[in-house]
Amino acid sequence: MLKWKLIALMGLTFGVAGIGWGYAQQATAPGFYELRVYTAQPGKRDALAQRFASRTAAIYKRYGITNVGYWIPQESDPELGISAENTFIYMRAYPSREERDKRLKAARSDPEFAEVVTKQEADPVARLIVKAHNIDMLPHGPYNAVTLVK
Repeated sequence: MLKWKLIALMGLTFGVAGIGWGYAQQATAPGFYELRVYTAQPGKRDALAQRFASRTAAIYKRYGITNVGYWIPQESDPELGISAENTFIYMRAYPSREERDKRLKAARSDPEFAEVVTKQEADPVARLIVKAHNIDMLPHGPYNAVTLVK
């Protein structure tokens, strides 16, 4: 009888420890995300998307910024300020907000970033972006399909 009580107590102990470990892992689940919504100059959305595909994404990757994805809206939504013709959307991911700040600062200090983005956006004739919206986000719940660069 004592043997079964000890086995039951051990099972209960491991069960409680497992639940505690699970909650600890959920609380430290990686992830800080930015949803970026750009309004491009009229007729320049595709050039903006191309700049990301050919240059900007690689710069971000060098600094450990996870490029989650890039999207072109297929329909306009005036209530959200989305114009299918001029909107470019993308998402970036980081382990934390602090890492985001550190990695973006480093990426923006990169000479190639200055050449490709900063210089072009400072030129009123060549600039591609009218405005950019940034929405900071945290994962909700246990599901996360994105693998972040540590």
